[in-house]
Amino acid sequence: MQRGQFLGRGAATGGMALLAIGPSIVKLVDISETAFALWRLLAAIGFYGVFLIIAGNRLRWSDLRRSALGGVVFGLTMVVFFLSVRRTSAVNWVVIASLQPIVLMAVGHRLFGERPHRSVYYWSGLAFIGVVVTISGSGTGGVATRWGDFLAVISMLLHAGYFVISKRIRSEMKSLNYQLSLTVAATVTVLPFALLY
Repeated sequence: MQRGQFLGRGAATGGMALLAIGPSIVKLVDISETAFALWRLLAAIGFYGVFLIIAGNRLRWSDLRRSALGGVVFGLTMVVFFLSVRRTSAVNWVVIASLQPIVLMAVGHRLFGERPHRSVYYWSGLAFIGVVVTISGSGTGGVATRWGDFLAVISMLLHAGYFVISKRIRSEMKSLNYQLSLTVAATVTVLPFALLY
């Protein structure tokens, strides 16, 4: 159990670190936001596909069907994420994204029976105050816009929804099958946006 907790926390920490540098990378790339999202998803399909073959698994139609909702929400998360980081500062985006645990705490107890330690609520409240101070101090000029901040909030909420959906589905599916299936569904979701914009 302790090894599983260690691996889970390590993966979450690594994921958040990559998420933190994401906005800076997107700002440096000189293609449209939706095209960037599409290419990232296509690369992920190849990546997960290779690992699925190495693991000796195969993708089934039932995997795609069960992963569809998570994939659609993840695809929308990516579109809104890429739109937001080009319309607000990287700092604002990361600070807004840091509110995600507060959203997940609000639904975690009700949906999964999770009860965080009381200190988590105190630190979350402090984080929320920090977000308000940071966003207020950034003003509306320059790279940080209110529209970009609003899109960052929507992206954060969608990402929280993706986590909730994934937690439920992952109990029924293997990790690689779920990741590949939801990435396929996300690619189908992002494709129309990439063609239009």
